[in-house]
Order: sequence, then structure tokens, then C-alpha cells
Amino acid sequence: MKKTIYLFYWLLFSGIVSAQDDLLNMLSSEAPQKPTAVYATFKSTRLVNLQSNETMKAKHLDFRIQHRFSSMNINKDNNYGLYDVFGLDGAVIRLGLEYGITDKLMIGLGRSTAGKTYDGFVKYQLLQQKTKGMPMSVVLFGNTGISTQAFADKNRQNFETSRLSYVFQTIITRKMNDYFSFILTPTMVHHNLVETKETPNDIFALGIGTSIKISRSTRFNIEYIPRLNGRNQPKNGDKPTYYDAIAIGFDIETGGHVFQLHFTNGNGLIEQQFIARNPSQFNLTQLRFGFNISRTFSFDK
Repeated sequence: MKKTIYLFYWLLFSGIVSAQDDLLNMLSSEAPQKPTAVYATFKSTRLVNLQSNETMKAKHLDFRIQHRFSSMNINKDNNYGLYDVFGLDGAVIRLGLEYGITDKLMIGLGRSTAGKTYDGFVKYQLLQQKTKGMPMSVVLFGNTGISTQAFADKNRQNFETSRLSYVFQTIITRKMNDYFSFILTPTMVHHNLVETKETPNDIFALGIGTSIKISRSTRFNIEYIPRLNGRNQPKNGDKPTYYDAIAIGFDIETGGHVFQLHFTNGNGLIEQQFIARNPSQFNLTQLRFGFNISRTFSFDK
């Protein structure tokens, strides 16, 4: 009799549990999950040279040091590489501050030794990738640079507006999963003053890059920025003076610091320089080693 009662209760309990599981499964399948924002597409506000979709959080200040050594001059026909320690004797440097006004709006200021140039920029997150619905992030970026270097010919009539240059960029990114992120950046660079009449004032480019996660604190980055016009202007003999920028590097995150180590043929540290006026080819003779160091400070209580 007792066995019969136990069997009855066991069957009843199993039926109730099974019914509850079925009901929960039905509810979860019918109730749509709310889309959530996708974060940490990249480790830093820059991939290597290219701006990423990342912005500083509100009331957070980032102090950034960008350091690019001279060309390595690795060539079997000369010993210049060893003479200047493969570029370590020379360098261009940019010191910059980036501040988050809101979580989506960031401003920045910087000064680089290349051309003794001051720059200021605004970066706004227009769209953010979500787990459902929005497949990508879209960020708008604008930069103004002013060179304070002495004019090459002081005897001619020089205008202060000739020192100005501008960048307009749309940054499109997608985080495929925890390991792969991609970036596409249609760009326009405008210089008020150019070398010759044949040289276009406006240079259009399309930056492409990817970031691959190696470990929790390390990523591998690669980017290429082909120009869409002005590829043969101006000319130096039979070779174009300016070349497309390519960069390969690693991100290493340690606490509040992000170290970016890279090799690139880009000499300048702002878009006006490494996109539109890059004088170096991507080879062992003109390759440069560089690094970026980022340190974030919080003013949020």
C-alpha cells in the first residue's frame, strides 16, 4: 500500500515539474529578449593609427603618448640601420588629452612634433552595435590641425589659413564575437595649402582594419589605409611622393594602462599626415617601430 502511495506521489510530482518546465520554455520563447549594447569592440580609442569606435566615458580623461621612431633603414647595402640603432636615434612624438563629455561624445587636443602641429577633434557615437537589431557601430569624427612650422619661403605672401587642415571621418565597426572585430573608415582629408597646382586639396581614403583577441589582455591589430585619389601627385622622378599607410601591432592592457606596440610606414601621428602625406613605403628600409601609451583618470565620484 505504501509503495503504491509513493509511486502515486512521484508520478504527480514529476508531472508538475515537467509542466512547469514546459511553461517556462514557452514563456521564454514567446517573450523576446531585449537587445543589449555591445561593448569593448577594441581596446583603445585607436586601432593603431586609425580612430576606433571607442570613446571615453563621461568625466574620464585619457592622457596619451604616441611615439614613432625613425625608419629602421634595414638594408644589406649599407650600415645606416646600425648607425642610428635602427631608428631609435630619431622620433616624432604626440602628446594628447581626450575627455568624455558624455558616454557618446568625446573631445581631444594634441600637439605633435611633425610639422609642430596642434590638433583638436570631436568624436560622437551616432549608433551603437546591439546584440539584436543594430549590427554595427557608427561614429563620426572631425579633426582640425594647424601647423606652426616656419613657412618654407618667407619672401612670398603667406597666409595663416594656409596652415590649416581638416579631417572628416565616418567610423563603421562590428564586433563579430569575443575574438574578432572589424573597422571601416571612409575618410576625407583637406589641406588649405598643397605643393603644386596638380596636387588635390582633398584626399579621399578608405581605412580598413581588424583586431584579433589573443588573450584577455592582449590583441593583435592590423590596418591598411588606401587612398582613392591623388596617388601619383606630386611626383618625385617616376615615383609618387606619398604612399598608403600600413600598420601591424599589439595591444597590451595592464590595469589602467594600454600599451600599443606596432610597426608602420606612417611617419605622422594625425590623419592629415599619415593618410594624405605619408612619404614612406612599407618595406624594411622605411619601416618604423612605435608605441602608444594610454592612461585614464576618472573625475566621476
